[in-house]
Amino acid sequence: MFCRPWIMSSYNRPPSGWPAAALRPCLARIGARIGALARDRRGMSAVEFGLAAPVFLAMLTPVIDIGLAFSEQTRLNQMVEAGAQYATANPYNSSTTTTCDSTNPWTACVKSAMTNAQSTLTGITTSVGSETCGCPNATNTLISTGGYGSPPSCSGSCPDSSSPGYYVTISTSITYTSVMPYSILGSSTALSSTATVRVSRPAVPGRPDPHSDRPFSVAGAAGCL
Repeated sequence: MFCRPWIMSSYNRPPSGWPAAALRPCLARIGARIGALARDRRGMSAVEFGLAAPVFLAMLTPVIDIGLAFSEQTRLNQMVEAGAQYATANPYNSSTTTTCDSTNPWTACVKSAMTNAQSTLTGITTSVGSETCGCPNATNTLISTGGYGSPPSCSGSCPDSSSPGYYVTISTSITYTSVMPYSILGSSTALSSTATVRVSRPAVPGRPDPHSDRPFSVAGAAGCL
């Protein structure tokens, strides 16, 4: 207690005005303690952090999901690159029977190369399109198709006077589910990666391979977030 209790009786009651005089020292001590507390700066950083931390955490939550989504997007791109490398190293074959590894058809081997590149990802959809005839585009990385015949007999010539090539589109996709509440990406978002790769065909006796003098190339590689 800052103030000692005063017990007065009718026999020793002081003259009029005694409460103010009696409480003045007590109030002075209380005022001094309040002033000292107001001037005390200890623990101010902890109080400021406690007030600012919820705001910073609310701002950090969407960044965490964006980082995780970009990580999965990078892994999808790596899968497509692995499939493209396999497709360029092994001649294309449209057969659905054993063609490339004594067990699976060519398209299944490309998909296997993609999934083996990122074996820990689940819920992935992979696709290997059918072979088409096309030419490189002079203005972007897309492949121009149409008007160049159909495999295995591509016809005509490309704008740069080269022969049309054989191309296959490889793609993969996954649905990313947000792990943080109130994510900027919503509850889920679709991620995908696509590449159009030039492939070679099995050599035909008496017919030169149109790809023998050209290095492989991957065109139109793209990912969307």
